[in-house]
Amino acid sequence: MSAPARGGMGFLSTISEGIGVALDSIGANKVRSSLTILGVTIGVLVVMVMAAVITGINTSFSQLMSPRGITTFWVAHFDFTSTNISVLGEEESDFLRNEPLEPQWADDLGRVPGIRSAAAFVDLSQEGYEASAGSVRVEISLLGAGADYLEIDGGDVIYGRWFTPSEADRRVQVTVIDSAAAVDLFGNRDPLGREIRIGRRNESAIFRVIGVYRVPANLFAGLATHYVWVPFATADKVLRVWDRMVSFVVRPEPETDLETALDATRARMRQLRGLRPGEEEDFAIMTEDQLLELWGQLTGVLFAAMVGLSSIGLMVGGVGVIGIMMISVTERTREIGLRKAMGGRRRDIMWQFLVEASTLTLLGGATGLLIGGLIVWAVNQWTPLPAVVPLWSIVAALGASALTGVGFGLYPASRAAGLDPIEALRHE
Repeated sequence: MSAPARGGMGFLSTISEGIGVALDSIGANKVRSSLTILGVTIGVLVVMVMAAVITGINTSFSQLMSPRGITTFWVAHFDFTSTNISVLGEEESDFLRNEPLEPQWADDLGRVPGIRSAAAFVDLSQEGYEASAGSVRVEISLLGAGADYLEIDGGDVIYGRWFTPSEADRRVQVTVIDSAAAVDLFGNRDPLGREIRIGRRNESAIFRVIGVYRVPANLFAGLATHYVWVPFATADKVLRVWDRMVSFVVRPEPETDLETALDATRARMRQLRGLRPGEEEDFAIMTEDQLLELWGQLTGVLFAAMVGLSSIGLMVGGVGVIGIMMISVTERTREIGLRKAMGGRRRDIMWQFLVEASTLTLLGGATGLLIGGLIVWAVNQWTPLPAVVPLWSIVAALGASALTGVGFGLYPASRAAGLDPIEALRHE
């Protein structure tokens, strides 16, 4: 290996000197340097925390889908995976234009060849229902489901039992509650056989507890507690369910191909709807893949917001880099002139200043990773949100930090490399 040209610097010595000068500058100008790297720190912190939360949510959503089986699908009177929520109140939306589903059609779908079970289902979690036992009152996530819901959901009855088809058909006012609701409503007392009042506003009804249910582990089980299940028909009768909230959950036989099950279900639904051949369908069948695709679109929006917020932070940090590096060029003008007079190459000087700028931003990036890691740990410890730091977020954060230093350090570095050695030596 040939020695470096006179006045020039080797690659490693250039990097080491640039890092040393950057650290000396930070030590000598702590406030100025801290403000410079603050923007980079914030940008990296945003990338890491949001990437961790998005990755954790995606993992949890996949776990939510998995217990139901890859062949489970949903039937509704409109396609909620493609409908724009902002137009649900408009007359032309499928949500209002299409007639709601008839709950008894679930039994018809359950008798279709190749279909193992079909259950009418309604989620009233956002409707403001409460459950009370004596003077204790808690907000609940209320769900109306069929007697065969356990075959689809994947959870477990850990105490007592689920309601029977006979109870569901006769609209008996029985309920299954989760362990959180059991503890908060009854404390250490046995909840089985006890009565709770379920309702909202001035409407309520008494239900008898027959079981305690454990929800499958997933994000949504952590975000919402106090789950309460009642037979769908009972909810429809007693709690006045809005018919446009009704959907069907369908599970084919294990040996039945998904496409075959979808075609058979679609054909039966067309018959139930009274549609003629060629007439447009006024219902929708949605598979797990469609739900995952919809979820991907939602998290894609979050990812775009993450990129935008982090870019702002990196830009603020980059502007600070330009300022501190220009000050550094001014303070070291005589040194630059002396080096050039001794034969220092333009590229060596430029490279040294770029290394110095990148060191500043990398330090900001490392600080952001450290703080972001603490925030992710706190999220996992004290909130129901799952957070998993993906390796790519660390690599992307450090890479973006280094590129910010290089990009915004180019102008000061080129100014330093372009100084006239004679004029630089005259600088006071």
